[in-house]
Amino acid sequence: MKNINEKKIIQNIVDKTGDLYKYKMPQGLEIIKGIGDDAAYWKSGDFGYCVTSDTLVENVHFKLIYFSADKLGEKAVAVNLSDIAAMGANPMGMLINLGVTNDITEKWINDFYDGITKLALNYNCPVIGGDIVKSKILNISITCIGYKKLNNKNTNIFLNRESVNPGDLVYVSGYLGNAKAGLEILNLLKSDLNDSEIYLKNSHLSPVPRIELGIDLNEMGITSCIDISDGLLLDSSRLADSSTVNININSSMLPISDHLKIIFPQEYKNFALGGGEDYELLFTASPGNNENIKKIAEKNELNLSIIGEVENGNGEITLDGSLTDPKGWDHFDN
Repeated sequence: MKNINEKKIIQNIVDKTGDLYKYKMPQGLEIIKGIGDDAAYWKSGDFGYCVTSDTLVENVHFKLIYFSADKLGEKAVAVNLSDIAAMGANPMGMLINLGVTNDITEKWINDFYDGITKLALNYNCPVIGGDIVKSKILNISITCIGYKKLNNKNTNIFLNRESVNPGDLVYVSGYLGNAKAGLEILNLLKSDLNDSEIYLKNSHLSPVPRIELGIDLNEMGITSCIDISDGLLLDSSRLADSSTVNININSSMLPISDHLKIIFPQEYKNFALGGGEDYELLFTASPGNNENIKKIAEKNELNLSIIGEVENGNGEITLDGSLTDPKGWDHFDN
């Protein structure tokens, strides 16, 4: 299934369905954004709502040889909550669809839902529905709903990808490349890991959705946001393309952990640029907001690093001033 153009398929769906959602809604209910962002969103009364969905398939997105049932449940929720974080929304609820194979036991399913429950409690996002079915391949599909109380202070309902401006600074939360490094370590099936290897392994198994950070950034009024699921360069290109601008990334400014540099001294920069599954927030803001962003970083006890700037253009990515092919993780190639 290589060479499938996911963006083209999605655009084809949009072209066929048109703008039906703009014309078929009851009075007082307005769908604002459909396909093309981290979540679709709409408003009703005094609230805005957003909804996102993600699917994980065994041997494409995970392997049971290194994922326990509870850790898989946790990660399945975390990757969906990361989309909610990128919208600057509060979690509201989720629906869990689980397709299980003949060798999956009832205990495994209960352990899986223990992991789901742990994240649900941590982020105040209850399970409100779902389904369990028999399948030839183990798969998980989660739909997550978020909300925001509308106010006069901030006219934006949710963060999006379409408001990037030339002159904006490009920021990223946390560290980049750790999840890719963790996957490489897990695939080695080593049992005697040192502290740095354990740190990197856990970065892959247990990503942290940046919910509070997203809410704070939304309230402050940044210009755009996306979560890094498929790699910094590829997800940067999605911001650039959506806003018809160019983004220049400065590789010397990438936030890279000492653990990553120690274990992968040759590969760490490539992991940071294109590894994927970091689930950090990539966002843009005007230079005048830099001091406010520093305060948000301090409040969240989290690194928020400037890694580049936005320029006039037509959706291209440059790395250290040179045009680059924004490659990243593609599930059709895995």
